[in-house]
Amino acid sequence: MASRRLFDSAASFRFAFPLLVLLYLVLQIPPAKALLATGSGLSTDDAMRLVEVRDLLNGQGWFDLVQHRVLPPDGLSMHWSRYIDAPMAAIVSALEPFVGQDLALRALAMIWPLSLGILFIALTARLTRRLFGWQAASLSILLVLTYSLLSNAGFGVGATDHHAVQIILMLVLCDTLLDDRHPLRKGVTGGLAAAMSLAVGLEMILFIGTAGLLLVFTHGLDRPGSAAKLMGFATALALAVPILMAGQVDPALWNVAVCDAISPPLIALTTTACAASATVVMIGQKLKRPAMRFAVLGAVGAMAAILLAPVLAPCAAGPYTAMTPEIQRSVLGRIQEIKPALHYLGSDAARSIALFLPFYLITALFGAMVVARRGKGFVILCFLLLGSALSFWQMRMTTMGLPVIAIAFGGALSWAISQSNPAMRLAGIGTGVFVLFSQQIAVLYVSSGWTGTGTGKATLGLECTNVTEMARLDALETGIVFNPLNLGPIILLASSHSVTAAPYHRSADAFANGILPFEGDEADLRAAIDRTGADYLLFCAGNTYGPATSIGSILSKGGERPWLAEIPLSNSKLRVFRVLG
Repeated sequence: MASRRLFDSAASFRFAFPLLVLLYLVLQIPPAKALLATGSGLSTDDAMRLVEVRDLLNGQGWFDLVQHRVLPPDGLSMHWSRYIDAPMAAIVSALEPFVGQDLALRALAMIWPLSLGILFIALTARLTRRLFGWQAASLSILLVLTYSLLSNAGFGVGATDHHAVQIILMLVLCDTLLDDRHPLRKGVTGGLAAAMSLAVGLEMILFIGTAGLLLVFTHGLDRPGSAAKLMGFATALALAVPILMAGQVDPALWNVAVCDAISPPLIALTTTACAASATVVMIGQKLKRPAMRFAVLGAVGAMAAILLAPVLAPCAAGPYTAMTPEIQRSVLGRIQEIKPALHYLGSDAARSIALFLPFYLITALFGAMVVARRGKGFVILCFLLLGSALSFWQMRMTTMGLPVIAIAFGGALSWAISQSNPAMRLAGIGTGVFVLFSQQIAVLYVSSGWTGTGTGKATLGLECTNVTEMARLDALETGIVFNPLNLGPIILLASSHSVTAAPYHRSADAFANGILPFEGDEADLRAAIDRTGADYLLFCAGNTYGPATSIGSILSKGGERPWLAEIPLSNSKLRVFRVLG
């Protein structure tokens, strides 16, 4: 109990908060040094975001979201948001006169995620303190500092993807659900946060849908202010979505339906949801019995679903419909983030220890707290259960719980260690220790030699994905590089060359070019190179592409062919060939 008295006060939190933020920044020093020195530590999406920002600064149109150096001359249509590019471009513009554009882009890759990280820490601590007290607030920050699933989601050096922004917006939305003061204003705030998240990308659409259902459920129970909050949310969402679409989509494309960004199907969804909400609120004013209110909710919801079914049906198959079934079978199985959690639980114990088990343990401990406290924290538990359940479909769906995972950890651990039951206190302490040190436990597990078949495997070509290494290509005459899939964005960032492959679903060819020809035979590779008109063929030296007998594996490990002329690069991890004839 002494520890609770020590940390459960405003004074102790005001002392701990700046120290924990400073620790967060100190932990980012090693990757920051590597990023500044060589441009390493960037994922494919991080590199592509920097390319997009640079293109905007160098004159590409605001509405032009095509990466013209991917599979030229047609290019690759991107579904990312200019609302993320704009503030990043402003930061680079401010720094460029002093350090040049290249170094300004690297500085952006530090300033952006660390600024978002500090904001996320502050918002998380604020909401946790309001719900569960000062001690819980301090513990919640510790999770942000140590849990790699959060740092990988955009709060670590190099992360310029948009997921961190979406997580923060969903935290704001969650805050509006949990605060019953000024219900109309909170509903509008939540709706605007949801709309901006959708403008950035549709990854959090299930989180937003769950929030809407919770508001509808609360209205069904006739809670004070529930009607105003529901209508504020639904109206703000329905009005803001088309306005935000108009702000970043070429007017010529406003009528084009797509499934990975704001377009007519999503506008139809939010508009129908607003109309349905207004209907249930008007009818609900005349019904006081919860059973009758829920019956109306069910009937209106069913009618809305029937009306929307023809509009949304084309999107039910997911974002990869541009690919043929053959390419989907060959390519999608290589994408790590869309594999189910059971894949890793069965074959990659280290990844499971570092990423998934902490998530599930926090969910379980927080669930025990919600039951013991008769529902307090139920809204947060819904999002954790959503992320846990969907992770067994695709591991990336744990993102549904990431906005609130630190709040849950702080609240549940603070509650558990305050219990008089020794078993519960021990369970809380054990969970806390395991979660906070999960990364170190995973490293120890790998070093012990007890790893599963999938554990500890390096990402293909990881040693080549730094700006300094790839910038060597600029010594060659500018041309088209036939490249492995994950090297495309870093080539675009570090050189003036064009590429034939990048891991973005709007182009089946860009996906297939980066995998299938490298894993096939010589004829397949040569046919693909001829089809794309590539001038160069690039490998990360020593990598294995599919089977050891594949043409990609042979060439990357020293093999030669008469139609290829190797271009020597001294002390390089790259192997580059000029395509002859």
